[in-house]
Amino acid sequence: MIMVTNPDTYNYFKTTRLYLNEFRTTQCPLFLEQQCHNHRPYTCFYWHFPNQKRRRPIKKPDGTFNYNPDVYCDKYDENSGACPDGDECPYAHRNAGDTERRYHPRYFKTGNCIYETTENGACVKNGLHCAFAHGPDDLRLPVYDIREVQDASSSKVTVNLPASLEKERVLSEDPAWNGN
Repeated sequence: MIMVTNPDTYNYFKTTRLYLNEFRTTQCPLFLEQQCHNHRPYTCFYWHFPNQKRRRPIKKPDGTFNYNPDVYCDKYDENSGACPDGDECPYAHRNAGDTERRYHPRYFKTGNCIYETTENGACVKNGLHCAFAHGPDDLRLPVYDIREVQDASSSKVTVNLPASLEKERVLSEDPAWNGN
């Protein structure tokens, strides 16, 4: 069991986990009934068309992710959202909004957004679902594939880690992040 004593860390963890596990992984039931009010402009948390669907990134027991966010699949059809390898494809699908890369633990909120936020906290460019950090409390450490960690340790590269190690520790110790 993970103990989080700081409420800000808990809320951050809960929101980050929600986005990484759920954002655009399920079809919008309201859209199917032509009732979704977040279609134009497209700001819905769920996908409306198959080319907007995103696979949930899962870190497998061997320390690798179910797909590589840095290598795009050359079989994926960006118009139809279809890949002959389906969810088992080991490469990122360049879907609408590039969400398989942007909302992967390797990249989500690991870099600062260059745009300002509105009064309600939404990014002026990317809206409420911005995949970039808006301030130091929103910034998180990337979760690396074991192969990246091994490559870095074998090349003797030093990495300066930000002060938000508590957030990353909580995320990396949660079984939900590790495909369990």
